[in-house]
Amino acid sequence: MEPKTLEDIKAKLLSEQKRLTGLLERTHAHIHRSEPVSADFAEQAIDVENDVVVEALDRDGQKELKQINAALKRIEDGTYGQCTQCGATIPEARLLVIPETELCFNCASKND
Repeated sequence: MEPKTLEDIKAKLLSEQKRLTGLLERTHAHIHRSEPVSADFAEQAIDVENDVVVEALDRDGQKELKQINAALKRIEDGTYGQCTQCGATIPEARLLVIPETELCFNCASKND
């Protein structure tokens, strides 16, 4: 992979890392807020639905941030672009679309 392409991918990963960190700070603040429970049952139901959505966003964000951090570590280690399962080279086109991927297409297909 050309150094310029790797720099572009790293910049994309860092940008996404920053975005997710901000998102997770907001979801964490929402989850751990200390507002009194509404006396209105309908309002309570809406609050519960909102909490479920925010918790799902938080879980998904944490998972994605973990993948991004792992990809950044692989860049630093010099192993970025190698499938962590079979060791094959991950095609550049795949890395450009899914920069946090750690699996080649064949291994990713087997895991689905």
